Amino acid sequence: MFEDDWSRRQTSLMYFAGDEDEEPTWSVDIGFSAGDFNGEEISPSLCINHIATDKKTVAELAGESFSVTTVEESFDREDSFYIYEHEPMIDYVLTVLEIKEDRAHVKCSGTLIVDGYARPCTKAKFEIDSWVPVIESVKDWGKFGL
Repeated sequence: MFEDDWSRRQTSLMYFAGDEDEEPTWSVDIGFSAGDFNGEEISPSLCINHIATDKKTVAELAGESFSVTTVEESFDREDSFYIYEHEPMIDYVLTVLEIKEDRAHVKCSGTLIVDGYARPCTKAKFEIDSWVPVIESVKDWGKFGL
């Protein structure tokens, strides 16, 4: 439905190697180009915040999966899918399918809250299948002209 937007630093899989005091973590953000949604032009985005891992390199994330099963867990993690507002998701599964040439093939599917102010709130199923830049340091943005 929406096209990935690589024109800004809004779309990436970020990997932080950690150190002796912090464990490694990864996160995924995907910004989409503006498009029509129910007769309105919107610019949606997906934000999955830091996920702890035992993987020592970004390449080891291939095959890694993470899921949230309740809206409370999504809210507590501050994960969100932006449609009209930043709304927590009801549930989702995020999988890193492949890491290749500084890009990650990620798939995320689940149920989002489209409009939390509507009564009853509007929900929708979603599925995203994207290749996103892999970012391990601020210098990595240069590989993508950003």
